[in-house]
Amino acid sequence: MLDEPKIVTLRDIIEHFNLEVLVDGDLDQRIYMNEIHRVGYEFTGFFVDKEELKRSVHVMGHRESEYLLRLSSEERHKILDRYFSHKFPALILSCKTKYIESILERAKIYNKVVLRTKNRTTEFIRDFNNLLRNILGRETIIDDAILLDIYGMGVLIRGEKDLKIGVTIELIERGHKFISDKNILVKETDRGLIGINTRAKVQPERDYYLLMGEDQEDINLTLNFGIISNEMRKRIELIIDLEYWDEKRFYDRLGVDEVFEYILDHPIKKITLPGRKGRNLAVVIETATIDSRLRLMGVNSAKYFMEESQRIIKEKRERKKRGENMEEKKVSMEEFIKFNPLEILYGEEYLKENYITSTSITRPAMALSGFFNLEEEIYENKGLQLITSVELEYLKRLPQEKRDENLKKYFSYNFPGIIICGDLNIPEDFKELVRENKKIVLKSPESNPSRIIASLNTYLEQRLADTLTVHGVFLEMYGFGILLTGRSGIGKSETALELIHRGHRLVADDLVKFRKSADGVVVGTASKLPFFMEIRGLGIIDIKTLYGMSSVVLSKNIEAIIEIKEQESDDYLTRVNYSTGKDKILDKEVYKAEIYMSSGRNAAAMVEIVVMNLMAKKLGHNPENSYEKLKKILMK
Repeated sequence: MLDEPKIVTLRDIIEHFNLEVLVDGDLDQRIYMNEIHRVGYEFTGFFVDKEELKRSVHVMGHRESEYLLRLSSEERHKILDRYFSHKFPALILSCKTKYIESILERAKIYNKVVLRTKNRTTEFIRDFNNLLRNILGRETIIDDAILLDIYGMGVLIRGEKDLKIGVTIELIERGHKFISDKNILVKETDRGLIGINTRAKVQPERDYYLLMGEDQEDINLTLNFGIISNEMRKRIELIIDLEYWDEKRFYDRLGVDEVFEYILDHPIKKITLPGRKGRNLAVVIETATIDSRLRLMGVNSAKYFMEESQRIIKEKRERKKRGENMEEKKVSMEEFIKFNPLEILYGEEYLKENYITSTSITRPAMALSGFFNLEEEIYENKGLQLITSVELEYLKRLPQEKRDENLKKYFSYNFPGIIICGDLNIPEDFKELVRENKKIVLKSPESNPSRIIASLNTYLEQRLADTLTVHGVFLEMYGFGILLTGRSGIGKSETALELIHRGHRLVADDLVKFRKSADGVVVGTASKLPFFMEIRGLGIIDIKTLYGMSSVVLSKNIEAIIEIKEQESDDYLTRVNYSTGKDKILDKEVYKAEIYMSSGRNAAAMVEIVVMNLMAKKLGHNPENSYEKLKKILMK
């Protein structure tokens, strides 16, 4: 049954706001419009033929009464006669309005109700407007859509029936709430548009039903999922249109520009999501909802991603203009200190423009003694310099002239930075030359130089090692580094998104950079910006912000490649679910499996099975060999 229509009269308003009646009249008049008209230009003699002037409640404040007082008695009576001749329910005076006998006198002549509020004009208009909106707000009925409460947001799902029904059932199974799927009453209130279930009250025992169509039995949601799965009303904040995937259509891949649809003049954000084999729309809708909530809080992952991408492109162009070798392997000092426990003593402003191109970390004993010839190349734009107590003690023993000459020559070289070993007192002349030559000086908490060199060398060898960039999604699953590959649009990112929902962690999406360390281990990281993922129709999302730090990891050793392929026919039930083999990344042999996507198959579940099977093999259990042995026994 539809909510009973509410009626509001002048008497209701008087009681609700405790208004004083100055001029009595028909207090049972009904208020039909949820608009309030503030009197103003009418007192200048300017009248506009608008509906609000005729049917709205009028409110008058201090300024308007001041204006009337300045008019002559004759002018005031003339204006008020013309004003009160218009048909409107009542005039409400604010607490600051000066008492004008003329207003009351003329109101009585025209049988107009005049009331007074104890509040100021703006306060009363705000409260009165909220009351009228809640009671008399505009309404409309939305059919052929499903309204759900997902993570506290009202999401209106429209589009292809099969997609709608399927995704709704899965979302309810995942703990979200159902509001309505038929004749949704949308009501305008001070809190926005509220979607209301108009059918639940007429169902037996207030049960909620999901309508399946003429040839199928409706699903009793209360019976199947419990009363906790239902809700009577929800504010509508997001529209999601579902459609079948069209290869010829462009689906949003960035998500920077937002699309809005107007319902009762209220803008509601709209997202179009395509459905296809292997794509878990429920997970994508959950992600879209969380991302929309973040945007309402001012966090726009897509915009940040675009800005950072443009910054990286700009830096590359500037480096190219400077004639830098773009193919040269290098690590910026900014990145270097981010991943190593070092404190910046001097030169923080130069971090972005200085690069390490060598894994060597040099103790400049020969240079400080004045002997540069044989080792000059190690100081010129190559590796880091390490200063210990030994180097500083040696400098102290040099004659001042020789010391100045050697230090001046040493600081003329373009090495990327100096690391101070432990807590050392740096001489003032050394500090002065650091500032003059715009050098970067870092301090390590470690006082043992061998340990510093070993630790930093390991990092630099990994970063400056041979690299390979691969298209795919790299995840950590059950402690293994798993690379998902497949043709563009096959559903790698959507599969990875569901795996993240299941508790696995993202390393990189789209472009994965692999490096081979000195010990032969191949490590994968994000090529540029980590933890961002592209979902067709939704755009760029930030996994770290959406799901927290536990959902991401910076790098991982690769253990396996899983290639996702599309099943062309439906005979997969009689075929082996996946095939396995070997592949190579940077000359390292890696386990590889191929899985096939088709209707009814959950790609994320299949990937988990493949990885668990790999775990079993690593632990010494080979299910294929066990199967063959058992088959031979049974056939004897």
